[in-house]
Amino acid sequence: MKGQAALEFLMTYGWAILIVIAVVAALYAMGVFKLPTGGLGKCSPCFPPGSAFAYVDHNPDTLVLQVGPHKVNVTGIVSSTCNTQSLSVVGNPNEQISINAPACFGGSANNVQINYIDLDSNLPHSINITLHG
Repeated sequence: MKGQAALEFLMTYGWAILIVIAVVAALYAMGVFKLPTGGLGKCSPCFPPGSAFAYVDHNPDTLVLQVGPHKVNVTGIVSSTCNTQSLSVVGNPNEQISINAPACFGGSANNVQINYIDLDSNLPHSINITLHG
């Protein structure tokens, strides 16, 4: 009788341990336990919550942004990879805009200052971001 109880105890916990091992193996296979590779994202730090813009994408010549809740006019950019560029790119609320400036958005860690005017209040602003890749 004691042998049967011991065998039932081991079988019950044995199945439970096998299930836990299977779940951990499945999570490992999906990459849950892997650390992020490749360093920082393409834009870090990007725009804080509630800012005039949200980052969408970029390449060495073009920066694509999502305009926030106010109409804006991007008047210029200052980049660590090119000279100061004067612009006039108007964006309506919740619209994507493309800022074109040859060779201004490339590099491994490019600091970019975006100068703009909030057209709802006509006040000038600037914001700094770092672009990667």
